[in-house]
Amino acid sequence: MSIVSRTFPPVGAGDVSVSIAAKRGLDATDVSRALHAAIEAGLVVYDIAAEEKAERVIGDTVRSLRVRDRVIAAFRVPAIAERLGVPTRDTLLERLPPAYIQHRVESALRTSRLEVLPLAQLGTRAFYRSSKAWPEVVETCARLVREGKVLEWGAYIDTVEDDTPELVQEAWLASINLPFNLCERAGGAVIAAATGAGPLPEPPPAPVHARRIPVLARRPLAGGTLAGALGPGAKLRIHDDRRLTDSELERIAVGVAKLARFVKQTPPAALSCDAARAQLERNARPREIHVQTLAELALRYVLAKGAIALPRLHRSEHVTDALLLAHGPPLPQDLVEELDN
Repeated sequence: MSIVSRTFPPVGAGDVSVSIAAKRGLDATDVSRALHAAIEAGLVVYDIAAEEKAERVIGDTVRSLRVRDRVIAAFRVPAIAERLGVPTRDTLLERLPPAYIQHRVESALRTSRLEVLPLAQLGTRAFYRSSKAWPEVVETCARLVREGKVLEWGAYIDTVEDDTPELVQEAWLASINLPFNLCERAGGAVIAAATGAGPLPEPPPAPVHARRIPVLARRPLAGGTLAGALGPGAKLRIHDDRRLTDSELERIAVGVAKLARFVKQTPPAALSCDAARAQLERNARPREIHVQTLAELALRYVLAKGAIALPRLHRSEHVTDALLLAHGPPLPQDLVEELDN
């Protein structure tokens, strides 16, 4: 069944990566344990980093739990950024040559040992559609579907651009994966176009065919920023991939303090420095508070926009919280509008 027509929880697992987990003090066993917990809890969508260890872990987990027909493992076909240390030009044939797309899909199949990739996400940009090579790329993807190597294709967006909503018009794309959270809201126009909550991009195709496709929102907690614990004094592991300076941590803390007015539990970052505490004192509290924690607010905001939130769930203890959010009540519309403004 197509991802477009399926009904499943609006929360999944994003950026499943063994290498990032290792930099944050976890190993492949921890990632596997979290995946087992998430699948057994009923989460369906899993965004897999383009690395062999992550592809192997998801493949082993799906096979061991016998959930091939229930789980949507979303593999990535990233654009080629450089060859032999030399950056590629930003053209479709240099970034996504058809032979590379074929190789990348077959490599993921071998590593995961799955019979077919449920969802392959192509690292593309809307302006590539104007390239003379675009039909060849589309046909390559279609052929891989006909050959039974890929069930469906999605778009994987690194940076949301003004024309990104135009990708919704591509009938062969079953989903769009992009960064979206309270701090990165450029994807809102894409979500609106994909979910029918906003107008189609201009100029519209002729004839206009409204499409509704899932938008997978990765980084809903902004790399941990919206978990509310990152601020001056936070101790990150020496190899942590989030290399934050003291000034950056202070800016994060102040931003967290601004959002603290909407939640019942004051985030630790809001108390971590003088600037954040000063902001906390200036906050005007709303008359009614509906949310316990900042992480809950951040995730429920993404869900309120109609996207599928993909928080990083490398720890099994985070799965229960994600599942509760998936089945919780929506944020009040007036709160969503206040956060937008």
